[in-house]
Amino acid sequence: METPLREVPFVIFDLKTTGFRPHQGDEILSIGAVRVQGGIAGKEGRFHTLVQPVRPVPEEITLLTGITQEEASRAPEPADALERWLNYIGQSTLVAYGAGHDAAFIREALRKTWKSRLTHRIPDGWQIARCLHPDWPDHSLDSALQQYGIPIQNRHTADGDAWMTALLWERMLNVCRERSIHSLDQLYSALNQIRY
Repeated sequence: METPLREVPFVIFDLKTTGFRPHQGDEILSIGAVRVQGGIAGKEGRFHTLVQPVRPVPEEITLLTGITQEEASRAPEPADALERWLNYIGQSTLVAYGAGHDAAFIREALRKTWKSRLTHRIPDGWQIARCLHPDWPDHSLDSALQQYGIPIQNRHTADGDAWMTALLWERMLNVCRERSIHSLDQLYSALNQIRY
């Protein structure tokens, strides 16, 4: 918690799912992840996998993500995809934009697959954006990307959203430093000041 933020190994990740209710049968469809080390997003060595769901892919999810039922049916099974993702993230601190959604799906998938738990810290990029920029009228991912001048490409894909969020995290780490937020402990303290 006291390690300087720029020295913390982060993995920024994003999921695409069949819906929004992991405890009611909605499932992970794809996982994207990017390492950020030394405050820099690593373009090489990015992680992406589709995940084979048990239920059919809803048509509206195909329209949003581009993932078809045919692609999903050929994807790795959840245990294989999760094992690869866990190997990729190691002991890194995770970051997701709107982390509650992603964390809930990962936790449910791990519970179903191995009856195990995710013990990693997962700061929420959306909450951090609200903390750093309380004056913004909108803190959605699209708005945050636009505010930081990050081109929006491959939106609503796990790989694309993870990469753009990693670029956003680079910029946020710089703003944290400008605001004298130098460690995870200080970051969590700042997040505790947010008014909902």
